[in-house]
Amino acid sequence: MPRRLGVAAFVLLIGLVLAKTGAWAVDSWRIRTVLDRARQSVAHGQFREAQADLEWIQGRRPRDGEPAYLLGVCAAGLGQTDKALEAWALVPDRSPLKGTAALRRGRVAIDCGRFLVAEEALTSAIRHGGEQAIEARSLLLRLLWREARFGEVANLIEDQWRELARTGQLSTAAAIDLLSGHLALDLETFPIDEVVRELQVAAIEAPGDDRVRVGLARWALRAGRHDEAGTLLSDCGSPEHADPVIWHARLDWARATGRVNEARQALAHLPASPFTKTDLLTLRAWLAAQGNDNTAERAALDELVALDPSDLTALERLAELVHQAGDLERAARLRTTKTRLDSAKFRYQTHLKNGDLATRPLEMYQLADELGRRFERMALLTLAGRKAPADPAVRKALALPASPGPPPLASRPGQTLADLLAANLVTKKGEERPKPPGPTPLVPRFIDAAESVSLRFAFDNGATSICQLPEVMSGGVGLLDVNGDGYLDVLALQGGSFPPRSNQRHGGDRLFLNRSNGTFEDITDRSGLSVPSEKPQGYSHGVAVGDYDGDGHADLFITRWRGYALYRNRGDGRFDDVTEQAGLGGDRDWPTSAAFADLDGDGDLDLYVCHYLKWDAEHPRLCPNAAGTGYLSCDPRHFKALPDHLFRNDNGRFVDVTQEAVPADIDGRGLGVVVADLDGDGRVDLFVANDGTANYLLRNLGGFRFEEVALTAGVACNAGGSFQAGMGTAVGDLDGDGNPDLFVTNFYGESTTYFSNLGQGLFADRTAAIGLAAPSRSVLGFGVALFDANNDGFPDLVTANGHVNDSRPAFPFAMPTQLLLGDRSGRLTEVTGTAGAGWSVPRIGRGLATGDLDNDGRIDVVVIDQAGPLAVFQNRTEKAGHFLTLGLSGAPSNGDSVGAVVTVKAGGRAHHAWRVGGGSYLSASDSRLHFGLNASTHADEVVVRWPSGRLDRHQNLTADSGYLLREGSLSPQPLPGFSPAVR
Repeated sequence: MPRRLGVAAFVLLIGLVLAKTGAWAVDSWRIRTVLDRARQSVAHGQFREAQADLEWIQGRRPRDGEPAYLLGVCAAGLGQTDKALEAWALVPDRSPLKGTAALRRGRVAIDCGRFLVAEEALTSAIRHGGEQAIEARSLLLRLLWREARFGEVANLIEDQWRELARTGQLSTAAAIDLLSGHLALDLETFPIDEVVRELQVAAIEAPGDDRVRVGLARWALRAGRHDEAGTLLSDCGSPEHADPVIWHARLDWARATGRVNEARQALAHLPASPFTKTDLLTLRAWLAAQGNDNTAERAALDELVALDPSDLTALERLAELVHQAGDLERAARLRTTKTRLDSAKFRYQTHLKNGDLATRPLEMYQLADELGRRFERMALLTLAGRKAPADPAVRKALALPASPGPPPLASRPGQTLADLLAANLVTKKGEERPKPPGPTPLVPRFIDAAESVSLRFAFDNGATSICQLPEVMSGGVGLLDVNGDGYLDVLALQGGSFPPRSNQRHGGDRLFLNRSNGTFEDITDRSGLSVPSEKPQGYSHGVAVGDYDGDGHADLFITRWRGYALYRNRGDGRFDDVTEQAGLGGDRDWPTSAAFADLDGDGDLDLYVCHYLKWDAEHPRLCPNAAGTGYLSCDPRHFKALPDHLFRNDNGRFVDVTQEAVPADIDGRGLGVVVADLDGDGRVDLFVANDGTANYLLRNLGGFRFEEVALTAGVACNAGGSFQAGMGTAVGDLDGDGNPDLFVTNFYGESTTYFSNLGQGLFADRTAAIGLAAPSRSVLGFGVALFDANNDGFPDLVTANGHVNDSRPAFPFAMPTQLLLGDRSGRLTEVTGTAGAGWSVPRIGRGLATGDLDNDGRIDVVVIDQAGPLAVFQNRTEKAGHFLTLGLSGAPSNGDSVGAVVTVKAGGRAHHAWRVGGGSYLSASDSRLHFGLNASTHADEVVVRWPSGRLDRHQNLTADSGYLLREGSLSPQPLPGFSPAVR
């Protein structure tokens, strides 16, 4: 009986198994049938029908890849984004459709602003390989670029190159495309505004996406909006759970703002493994700099330069530290090395802009090798091998071993950057080095007063659809006292139609007389400036002001298209055209800015005139835009440069001594010039801002001879080795060390450059260190000046900005005039948005001049707008500090005292100012020297070093007034236009 029961149980069990197997088989058959039907529905776009079938299958086979994949396709087709993303995420890793699903998930996530989901999906698609990996890498490249994660973009480009090469898909076209993208990361300008708009749309579509916030924060950081960047990053997850991408962005923000505590927090959350030894040394140097530990910073940079001899920024800073330590010989060697690399980088960038990747890869390879650009070196050599495989130089290069990459960090698993940098994060006592807090600068207040003071003028640049270069570069303004009453009058230069018509005169320039009551009167018609000369002239560019004949009246030199004009001031507001008598007549091609200065020390003013490039106005070269729908202004480097000219004043007649006085000017397209004693040897030097090529520093050797020393002095290009598009220039002592520093405005994406004067004729690019790089990167600067806007005793910086091409929405066209306040540390902080409504008005800014128009002790700003009325920023700052205004009269030095250096000692500080020639862009500012004294009610001492070498000292001058100081006289006189006590 038991045996029969056992058999029965076994038979029953077998029956149950067979029944279950049969049911599974029936179910599988049914699933296959429904899946086939769903496939057909998807193929015919019948997504809703297919979706119902696929949801039924997914409920029975949740681990099957194909139903989940097709569900995502249906959801996407029906506009159900969330369902699509969820469905593609369910495709298991073992499914052959995982890579394809991840790619499609990434595409849809990008479109709906879910960058974090997109990054995860595209990374998964790359990991699964196959054909979709190449497309996924391309999409991830664009995604990371939007987020300004350029280091990761570079790595992805290199990975893409290797993958295409491995699979045999690296065509020449693909190679050039990848290489161009790699080069653009640090050699091209990014359309920041356009990218930010895309991110802002993504932020609306996916408000909780941290990657979108990271992107917005990084672009804000590049634009100098540090507070905005900090707020965005603080919203990215909790500090405990933020991922390395967020911590990396926080580290960059901390470095940009000098916040060591925040940097330390970020370093503690960043694993050391992805970083290199060079990354670590760069961080060590930065941390040492924050603690003012020059010894530790120099040690880190020494090691960094030994590892990477082509690190231009490290070379620049190391040369500065070595110079400060007194090792002038080594500093000179470092500077020579950087000079060589700067020149190589300029040639490299020129090849790139000329489109030489395909035509001259061997030359570019050799430069990339010299510059230590490892991947680009390899890529260019590959292109050279394809173009000319039999070339002996190519074959020799191919036989060389591959260039080693930066060494990886010797770190243990789990180690963070903080672990490796622990010694640099703390002092000997274990605490962060404290930084003494400084007072918050008083934000000045300005009003746009052009209309209310009757300065009604609108510049006409003669704009045409073909965008001739002279049209986009014109527009200067001058401030001078034409009648000796002590009040500044305003000369606004005019353009007109371009090219000038045969009967076009220069009557468009307007001279406004200051009525001494806060308003102006147009006196052009009776001034003599509007009287046509025998030779038609027109289309004015720039103005220089100086008493060239020594009669005590300010004369005018104006540069115009193909001509000069010199106007002698009679002293009563009327001028005589003396161009021909002074030897300045004739065709003068394209002059731009100019400067008066006594260059030979004989007591009269000589003249330096910048010239731009050879332009055929009758048969202009046309430069179509990328879309082929119109024209842009052409790249000036595609045209032959014109040499600048230097004139010696021989008893009121100017003699061209260019050839014997200065080195040959071969490739300088001069736009801005300023004259001052830059090396402290008692002779004035010339600094010229060139467009797209090396700036010039013409050191005065005496005897009317000059040598060009810009490269060795460190002012030819920026710290990164880029020869920039120099426009305007200014001189002043930003850091309070008594040496004249230099500022140069540049093209969009290049930032205004600050060259700190180290003494003995050497300079260092400290643009980033003073906080100027980021806020000036997203503008195209022209006019520039240093002045004390709030009288706190620290120089402030103002720049007129505006693009030369209307490429909206990629790049802005009109731009605000920027105001940045200086402080006791020598840093600049932008206050454009809070200093008055006029600062936020977008303008096509060109010429800019500063001066005290109403003699109230507060400096005003005048700007030429190519697309609007003259802008007058009238300073109405309440509770501004005390001030001192000084006029200088030289004899035997030149009457204008150009080249004089004045030191005012007040309140325990020394303030320094230089009586310069030229400056800004096409413009002339107030010749009087203005000093903000903050709380000091008097100047303890005023020391004047005259161009003749004489030193005069004046004691205990009462503040809030103006004084005329005459060379050799120790009795200051009242300055016309000022009463003994303004307040």
